[in-house]
Amino acid sequence: MNESSASPLVAPACTAVVVAATYYIIRVYRSSISKIPKEGPTRPKFLLDALAANEDVYYFGVGSNLSRTRLENRSISGKKIHPISFEPCVIYDFRLAFNMTGIPPMEPALGSIEPLPSFYEKDGNQERNSRQLWRTESKAFVAYETNECHGALIKLSAEDYELVYKSEGGHKGATQFYEEIEVNCVPYDKSKEPVKAVAYRGTEYGRLDQVEDMWPSKRYMGILRSGAAELGLEDSYQKWLADHPVQEPSLFLKKVSINSCLFMGVLRFGFGLNMHFIPHLQTAMLYQVLVLPKEPAWKQYLGEVAAVIILFPSSLLGFTLRTVLEKSGKTPPMVKKFIEHFEETM
Repeated sequence: MNESSASPLVAPACTAVVVAATYYIIRVYRSSISKIPKEGPTRPKFLLDALAANEDVYYFGVGSNLSRTRLENRSISGKKIHPISFEPCVIYDFRLAFNMTGIPPMEPALGSIEPLPSFYEKDGNQERNSRQLWRTESKAFVAYETNECHGALIKLSAEDYELVYKSEGGHKGATQFYEEIEVNCVPYDKSKEPVKAVAYRGTEYGRLDQVEDMWPSKRYMGILRSGAAELGLEDSYQKWLADHPVQEPSLFLKKVSINSCLFMGVLRFGFGLNMHFIPHLQTAMLYQVLVLPKEPAWKQYLGEVAAVIILFPSSLLGFTLRTVLEKSGKTPPMVKKFIEHFEETM
């Protein structure tokens, strides 16, 4: 086929590619927004009563909140959080799940707690009956040896608890990723009685659309492992965390992702733009091309290439914004903290 005969095919081919890409983007976006509920989760009555009376609240912390230092400094208002007490404990019939939407490919999955089948099988389970926690087929990629979840039992003032809740995306109504549920915490210290505490479970909107848990990032799991050691969780639980598989994007993909997140953060929260749909769409597309390390190397390579293509426009804009801010010396403290947060393991 010569050049003159091939040229008439170029325009139809390009049109077909554009149409196919547009159809794919629309389909992914519609699928992702279809999960948004009409209203936000209901808060537990015991918690609302405690907050109304300005009473202290017990909170069950997992994930990065295993570390007292991280909890103290996680308030988005910049105000320091002051735990009244901080000790190891265990809850039964729940597991630590890596099933929460994160920031792919840097943070493919975040942690929450998830009821185990044994939770629903208990006769007269008032928590199940009154709260009607939906049952899922969610499964751990690597399950812990017993039906329990270890974490931090944290006593907070009503004011400090609200700071923690807001830092986890609370008070956002239908689009918040976590809901508060009631759990029964058993302290490691046998001289203390079990206490009622609030814990965070992923909402249906915030959960990943898959049966088996995603692998967390090496950075995120490192935070959990150091927090568990700092808190003194059981050796068997620490070993489970240490042996759990993780994933780590290439250094180049990390850099592309950080600059993209910077620009997407501006679209979400900066200058009153409120353009949430663009970051939402990009996240949904990135999960479509995310490949776990257990897959063949060629699949992982293609997944990274696809992720770079998706991230490139926002990454270029984010890099430009970052360069301008750094050269002018006007980088906001929150932006500096964000960059340092993700570059700490690079």
